[in-house]
Amino acid sequence: MILSTLQGIGVAAGIIGACFVAGQSRHSRRIGFGIWIVGNTCWVAAGLILQNPFLLVMFGFYGLTAVLGAANNNKPEGSL
Repeated sequence: MILSTLQGIGVAAGIIGACFVAGQSRHSRRIGFGIWIVGNTCWVAAGLILQNPFLLVMFGFYGLTAVLGAANNNKPEGSL
């Protein structure tokens, strides 16, 4: 039951987050990255339960890029 819930949230968050990240406003992208972070965390937890290193690596990396994307989205335009 918990595994199915984690995977369901992971799938929904991945799709919904992608819709928000594709938005034109920074606010929309901020929401999308936050949703992705939640979804990726659920997939990492599912990978731990399943003892699946492939899920752990892939969604751990996606989670890291979502955090970096969120940080970059909050920087002023033109800054490095």
